[in-house]
Amino acid sequence: MITVKAQRRPLNVKAKALRRKGLIPAVLYGAHLDPIHVALSETDVQKLFSRITRSTMVELLVDGESYRVFVKDVQIDPITTKFLHLDFYLPEAGRALEIAIPVKIEGEAPGVKAGGLLEVVHPEIPVEAPPEKVPPHIVVDVSKLGLDEAILVRDIPWPEGVRPLLPPEDAVVVVVPPKVEAAPAEAPEALAEAAAPEAPTAPAAPEKS
Repeated sequence: MITVKAQRRPLNVKAKALRRKGLIPAVLYGAHLDPIHVALSETDVQKLFSRITRSTMVELLVDGESYRVFVKDVQIDPITTKFLHLDFYLPEAGRALEIAIPVKIEGEAPGVKAGGLLEVVHPEIPVEAPPEKVPPHIVVDVSKLGLDEAILVRDIPWPEGVRPLLPPEDAVVVVVPPKVEAAPAEAPEALAEAAAPEAPTAPAAPEKS
């Protein structure tokens, strides 16, 4: 399990002031936990997000106390792409939670080699599972997927204790055939000209002697 450290932060310190010091403000909350306002090193946050997905359980150490949490929300500056704020959620022990698991594609589909296009219908799949059973991603192997074929929710080997919340018949990935472009239609004026009979050529006038 990935561990990241945080420190409690006083609410009278503005978020901008924290970010100027290289700290990212965050909040930790749960069903039976009063919100804890914390701050994390920007460097630690960048390292964390290079290694996890939204469904990866993380050990958050707050002044030495350990919490097993999920990242619930992330705010990022749309211009600088820097982290602005994080929400960490502490799930209730022994109780299943609903969470979206990202799909990880593995293999090369024969249908793609044949000219088809691999389309991921569900980049994430909502599931219900105990917190400790939630995987960071779900692997979908497409190495046997041909043209006009799909992998359905029911085709995926789900880990024990993980229940998908999509219908079993839903397609997760499909290989669609290449599109055939139709020949451009001729303009009506051009068709009319082609269909019209040629005008008779007037006989040449006799030469004067």
